[in-house]
Amino acid sequence: MERLALIGVSQRRGGSAALAAWNAWLQAPLEFPPGWVREHVRLLTCNRSELVLALEEGVGLEALRQRLIPPHLPRGYAFAGEAALEHLARVAASLDSVNPGEDQIMQQVRQAFEAARRAGTVGPVTSFAFQHALRIAKRVRREVALAPAQTSLFSLARPALEAILPRPARVAVVGVGKMGTLAARSLAALPGVELWLVNRTPERAQALAEELGGRCMALEVFLASPPSLDAVVAATPVAGLLGWAFFRRQPGLKAVVDLGMPKNVVAEAVGEAVLFDLEHLQRLGEERRARLKADLARAEGIVLEEVEQVVAEWAERAIAPAIARMRAAYRRTLEELVGELVEPELLDRLAHRFAHFPVKGLRGLARRHGTEAAQTFLEAAGLVEVGHE
Repeated sequence: MERLALIGVSQRRGGSAALAAWNAWLQAPLEFPPGWVREHVRLLTCNRSELVLALEEGVGLEALRQRLIPPHLPRGYAFAGEAALEHLARVAASLDSVNPGEDQIMQQVRQAFEAARRAGTVGPVTSFAFQHALRIAKRVRREVALAPAQTSLFSLARPALEAILPRPARVAVVGVGKMGTLAARSLAALPGVELWLVNRTPERAQALAEELGGRCMALEVFLASPPSLDAVVAATPVAGLLGWAFFRRQPGLKAVVDLGMPKNVVAEAVGEAVLFDLEHLQRLGEERRARLKADLARAEGIVLEEVEQVVAEWAERAIAPAIARMRAAYRRTLEELVGELVEPELLDRLAHRFAHFPVKGLRGLARRHGTEAAQTFLEAAGLVEVGHE
């Protein structure tokens, strides 16, 4: 567990510019210093860009940050060991999201891990961390009702957007990936909304339009000749997709929601329409976070409780071979002293009994100070050769 590390930025802890820069960096091929990183998983969502790592023995997290992160990027945050596991669990449970409790974050964490596993970049440390983080997130969702089903980043904008829109209203959703689809489903439930689904691949937009009773349009056609709209929701990976040329054709536009990463909307071109960009959505998220203070405290308590148990489990697993050697050493000593007088089964029981208190102390040492402290104890006791385990 001491080798587990996490570095990254998020919308809440860095802002849009830092998030976009890290997102671009982590989408490119990574070059780690030789012999520094054993495992890695990239976690990229609409409001975070993170790298979960297992460092090689002797590699420090700060040294890796200095070698790995390009100088033009913000430093971001960094966690090691138990703190890295806790942060990953909070992310998976959607406690660190712009909109606490949003549904898709747990799925995004799971998909990031599965993608890394297919790529062959995971191992025992990252597998242990992700599996337990996802298990903790499931318990949080089961025991604390932070948000209803299908809650997303768009859910923060919906109440204000609903108040702004006239009736009837014509609204376009540009990009029907996961984020855009959630927004489209939410909008389709509003009375008096004529929904347009726009996508680079029109077949996907058509399928969703048929399901939701909307209309569809290919992105190329939409940008060249858009219908007159009251609102538009953008959720694509294309920077500056909606700019001056688009907004000049929309004099009646009331609201714009930009869910894209990088930003899909040129903010200066929006004009009089209300813009719900990531910064605006973050403010709405913090207001909602304040209202959820008691529930979030309960969820955080679950995370801390579970992480403590996981760390203890990891320590137990890490020192299990040493415990077996300790008991074997006691048995050899007893056999030398009284082996001719005692039956083998009784020797085993005595060795186990004599080792009880040292083993208990070793477990406590590993849990409180880490397995490296336990390793030092075992080396001093002659139970492990220096440089092993």
